[in-house]
Amino acid sequence: MRDPLTDCSYNKVYKNLKGFSQNGENFCKQVTSILQQRANLEINYAKGLQKLAIKLSKTLQSTKKNCLVSAWAWVSEGMKSAADLHQKLGKAIELEAIKPTHQVLSVHEKKRKSLDNEVEKAANLVISNWNQQIKAKKKLMVSTKKHEALAHLVESSKQTVTKKEKQKLLSKLKKSTEKLAKEDENYYQKNLAGCATRLKWENTLENCYQSILELEKERIKLLYNNLNQYTQHISVFGQTLTTCHTQIHCAINKIDVEKDIQALMEETAVSSTENKSDFLLTDYFEEDLNNAMNKERQESSIKSKLLRLQKDIEKASRDRAGLEQMLKSYSSNSAFLDTESQRITAALMDETNLKLDLLQANSYKLSSVLAELEQRPQPNHPCSNSIFRWKEKQQTHSYVKISRPFLMKVSRASCGGQRIPSASSAASGVAQLGSGLCKALYSFQARQDDELNLEKVLCWQQSLLILYLATL
Repeated sequence: MRDPLTDCSYNKVYKNLKGFSQNGENFCKQVTSILQQRANLEINYAKGLQKLAIKLSKTLQSTKKNCLVSAWAWVSEGMKSAADLHQKLGKAIELEAIKPTHQVLSVHEKKRKSLDNEVEKAANLVISNWNQQIKAKKKLMVSTKKHEALAHLVESSKQTVTKKEKQKLLSKLKKSTEKLAKEDENYYQKNLAGCATRLKWENTLENCYQSILELEKERIKLLYNNLNQYTQHISVFGQTLTTCHTQIHCAINKIDVEKDIQALMEETAVSSTENKSDFLLTDYFEEDLNNAMNKERQESSIKSKLLRLQKDIEKASRDRAGLEQMLKSYSSNSAFLDTESQRITAALMDETNLKLDLLQANSYKLSSVLAELEQRPQPNHPCSNSIFRWKEKQQTHSYVKISRPFLMKVSRASCGGQRIPSASSAASGVAQLGSGLCKALYSFQARQDDELNLEKVLCWQQSLLILYLATL
């Protein structure tokens, strides 16, 4: 069976970021392991040096005092001081670097598992809806064939059966018609639900993508702080350790955080490739021109389905017109750029355009069949080259590739340079925006039964920091 998730750009970008995050986590664990070994060496060395200092001190106590002995006493004190420095360094590495890092990695691991579970649940809903559509279609096809057989029986036996038997057959035909209408509506609704499940999955990928970026930012800052603290503790060793510290200190001074942030952004940048999503189209028994269905009923059934689609297309068109009016109102008021309302409206516009494209593709496919039945010229539509079919288990399935804007972007957030609207400009913007919103909301009054889900909002894209880490 065709996998509806394979070619999704959102899914590919999310998996790429997960791979990048996994490499960063592995690096963090390796650095922490090395720091733990360094801390153990410092503590063990301090213990050994302390024992030697005590041994030398006891030896000096049993020796007659002279200048030479006094000089060795300073050597013993120097050993004690050095032991104390190494002890403090080992403990500082454990408390200020290793312990916080373990805690952060543990929290990150739990968070990533939670994010992966969210993505998996949303993906399973998409696959489940996809399978339900195919199952509902198969059921509808079987029922339609049975209904047509019954209808043919009723027509062919009008002159040969008694009035009572004829009444019985008509009753069966009526029940069959009601059952067929119910299954048809169920199949149609499952097809429409495919939009919602697909968008929910993509929004989940978007949100989880942003969450992982935040985890990466936190991890990088933690490693940078650990490196700075490590440098400060090394510095207190004095002149004898300065030579060892110089190379590390120079390396740290060469760190360009902004350059590394840019490098990370380039690695995780979203390509501008066209984003195409696959959606199943409705396939009906009536579309098979080689079936045994009566031509008049075949045409009548297709027309009724086209009428239903046309009503939904008109509703979606009104929704889009209203949303366009809202976006126009936002864009004409510079004081309200990048507001939450504008982002919500843009997300709803994407959802409405997607729904409208799917409805029009279904309508075009049925219209083409109807034109062939009525021996009329085939209709033209931009989606004609985007509709494909594949055969599976003696059934042909149709799907459409719909081009959509790729909304997931990585942007560097900056707290500077943001313009705060003045009181006068804000008041003027409110007045103009209110007028635009009234016009937009008026266009929605005709669609009381078609609610847009305001929860499907694209999140802010966050900036990401990365640090060049020096080796010990």
